[in-house]
Amino acid sequence: MKKILTIALAFSIVALIAACSSYNYYSVGGNEATLSRYSSFAWLPPVKQTRNVAYNNELADQRIHESATEQLESRGLRLKSKNPDLLVRYSVMVDTKERVYDQPVYNYVGGGYYPRAALYRGRLAYYYAYSAPYPVYVGNDVERIPYKEGTLIIDLINRKSRKVIWRGYGVGEVENAARTIEDIPKIVEGIIKKLPLNKVK
Repeated sequence: MKKILTIALAFSIVALIAACSSYNYYSVGGNEATLSRYSSFAWLPPVKQTRNVAYNNELADQRIHESATEQLESRGLRLKSKNPDLLVRYSVMVDTKERVYDQPVYNYVGGGYYPRAALYRGRLAYYYAYSAPYPVYVGNDVERIPYKEGTLIIDLINRKSRKVIWRGYGVGEVENAARTIEDIPKIVEGIIKKLPLNKVK
């Protein structure tokens, strides 16, 4: 039963983080000259942004730690538990948002065949001409569709000053829980790519 619960929780967090059609990646702070002074890092506990256990479980936590550690080490930073230069933490958030579709509504009026008269070879001729209906604005049709937006944030913190020197995050719409936990490294990689440090060859 415990194993089943763990698997269920793992897929729930995938629904938050990994089950997005696409993510946009951003970063703030830091530059190559500043960040190149640091050589080591250690992990802080994640920031709990929700009490829902579906978004906080050991399997997803382990996956994020492993992926971020691999990406940071590939850029010359090494994991060091004692007196590291940097402290790393992540946080996961999910927000319910609303997409609004506002479309103008028109009602078509008029139109049809109407009698006309015109001179034809010197004589008055009667005939019917077609007139197309024309649109009249009657208001707006507003449709509101709720959706969930997931955000994964990774912070690099100067251990001595306790200040965040770089923050990277990925934001995307949560669509479903069908994707596997294997997608999490792709999201972490997209975030760390924003870090202004080149990969070590």
